[in-house]
Amino acid sequence: MGGQSTDEAMNAIGAAHWTWSSGERRLVVHAAPGGHLAHLDGAWSLPAFLALMEGLSRDLVASAFEGLSRDRRLDVRASLMDGRSVHLIGAADLEGVGRGLLIPREHAPELPAFSAAIVPVFQPIRRLSDLSIAGFEALVRFRDLSRPGDELLEAQPANVDWRSVAPVMLGHAIRVLKALRDQGREVFMQVNFTAADLAHPDLVEVADDLIASAGLPDGVLRIELTEQAALRDLDGALGVLGALKAAGAGLVLDDFGAGHSSLVWLAQMPANGVKLDQALVRLASGPRGARIIEGIVQVIHDLGMTVTAEGVEDPDLARIVADLGCDHVQGFAFDHPLREEAIDPIF
Repeated sequence: MGGQSTDEAMNAIGAAHWTWSSGERRLVVHAAPGGHLAHLDGAWSLPAFLALMEGLSRDLVASAFEGLSRDRRLDVRASLMDGRSVHLIGAADLEGVGRGLLIPREHAPELPAFSAAIVPVFQPIRRLSDLSIAGFEALVRFRDLSRPGDELLEAQPANVDWRSVAPVMLGHAIRVLKALRDQGREVFMQVNFTAADLAHPDLVEVADDLIASAGLPDGVLRIELTEQAALRDLDGALGVLGALKAAGAGLVLDDFGAGHSSLVWLAQMPANGVKLDQALVRLASGPRGARIIEGIVQVIHDLGMTVTAEGVEDPDLARIVADLGCDHVQGFAFDHPLREEAIDPIF
């Protein structure tokens, strides 16, 4: 799947990502060369950065950065001295370092135009304590519009623009999640983002608008991201993820244990949960694998995150990972992906 680099995508909409260190009281802005905010690129003291703001915006921005913490997010619209309006949005990571995006307000996000070629299916995620439904993962399937019938394909047809997939799936996921919660179902919904998706900070604006318009509580719409995708551009990814967190999205680290730097990423990602990779989960039936998983689960719980064992195809394995402390299970042992109309009967 092709795509732009983060710098190219940021340049396309004039965005930048930032890092805030409250201890050093220093703001570092990374703006793509030649972009609308290129003059902000570099390290700033807070007073120097505030001097770039129009008078009424200075107090708003100062309060936002001074109050940024793991429990408080930054989401403020401000005006620069040159007359431009910007959206500063972000959140603090597990170490208290703030990260996020700076997006010109001249850029209007395009809400997803639903395509009949992009069809969501939903795989249940169950609580291991009682096997009740905790949430769903929205998975993309495709319909070949040039052929009759209703067969869904996993491979993406050539006539579907890859850039349309993430916003359309985001819209479907939020629509179905809102409907379920309006029925009194206390569930979450997870949607996959790729490295190419993270290179498009305008998705943050789309998520912000969709979550707000649906009236969803914070963290019930969750973005799944693989470590391998994020590590292509760690600083840029953390900026986008901090902004998504501030928009009200939860974050889940997918395929944990499959990569070589998972612990580095785990330490910095402001996540709600972690999904153990299927290959790691399969080791749970052996004594060494069980010890490793038990230790990993303990660390993740100590960081305040939940643990999902994915790819579980055997109920006996589900019982083993439950004994090792995992919170949720996902896999063919209990459920296959469902069309939207098949969701209600499983409750």
